[in-house]
Amino acid sequence: MAIQDRVDTFEIEGVSVTVRLDAGAPTGTHTQAEVSGDGWTVSRTWRFGSYSRGHCRNFARKLATDAAYRRRCLDREATWAQVEDIYRRHREDVLAVFEPLASGPPAAEEEGELDRETDGAPGRLGGRAKLEGRASALANRFCQEFYEGIEGLLSRADGPEDASVGPLKEDICRRAAAETKALKKALGDRTGPLPVDYEIAFGEHEGKTLMQIAEEDPGYVEWALEELEGRPRLRKGLARALRRA
Repeated sequence: MAIQDRVDTFEIEGVSVTVRLDAGAPTGTHTQAEVSGDGWTVSRTWRFGSYSRGHCRNFARKLATDAAYRRRCLDREATWAQVEDIYRRHREDVLAVFEPLASGPPAAEEEGELDRETDGAPGRLGGRAKLEGRASALANRFCQEFYEGIEGLLSRADGPEDASVGPLKEDICRRAAAETKALKKALGDRTGPLPVDYEIAFGEHEGKTLMQIAEEDPGYVEWALEELEGRPRLRKGLARALRRA
């Protein structure tokens, strides 16, 4: 669900304008303006930081004073509307390239790792968090390139039916897939066992490595292997340490 905050309202030439930030957009926050007159409303989205209050005021003024332009906007025939409609139809194909980088919240046994990566400082991002931030930035960059590419195509075409989006999208997806593959490799495999030098951050063995626990208290390890079904990486790491002990 989109998270929208109203950030501005004003009137110009007899029409009212409401501006909101859309924080629920797949590629970051965008700005939406709703311009309403007598019996009509036009909504426009400014993406990738392109919004300015001056541009919005000029847009609203033209809607209020130019009936032909207003009709073209309402019929989605204005260039900005055509760009937006084409982008929306094809955006999911571009975003799908980045699905392999999607990840949920860390499993319980990973929380200690993430804490260790950040040195306990909540304001600092650990290695994985930084990489996931790069994944989001990557998706935003390619979507912006796709959006601007559509603008370029329409500027050279007689209409949306003459704008061939396929080759542009294919090129964007091909290059995005290559960078996604490299980033996925950097993110690494999060399903393998914890290393034997991993330090436990809870319980009676807090502060000890898995190897130390296996050497000093093999009975605890055997118990943990039976009880910690919800922590597969920890169980795998303990099993490996026990074999080496």
